[in-house]
Amino acid sequence: MPISICEHGAPFVVQHENRYGSGASQSSSLSKSIRHISNSHEEIKFISCYSANGACFSNAQMLANTSGRPVIGYYGKINKLTASLDNSGRIFRPQHKLAANICYVGNRLLSAPVQLGFGLKHLLTCHSNGNVR
Repeated sequence: MPISICEHGAPFVVQHENRYGSGASQSSSLSKSIRHISNSHEEIKFISCYSANGACFSNAQMLANTSGRPVIGYYGKINKLTASLDNSGRIFRPQHKLAANICYVGNRLLSAPVQLGFGLKHLLTCHSNGNVR
């Protein structure tokens, strides 16, 4: 039975421990968070919006590379209920080291505009006089 990780996500970005970061940068802490509770060969269900989007640059691929386990990622918006009902998940397997390193850099680069968008949205909504939302 696969282990599940549920986190907020966007293309190439994951929120973990109240911080947004690239899937590449967050994958090691996500992997560490489950290392002690399951068999090292079990699949991981990565229930996070857009975790499969981006193919080899996706957040699910980053987690597969870091954990060394197969990871099921999902396209578009997802939650625990739709993940259990829906068959839209895609399995990502750990890549060879060179491919994993190239995709790691790609995920980090692709996450930058998304994180910039989050920052601008936060700036506009938190520092407005109630006129912009």
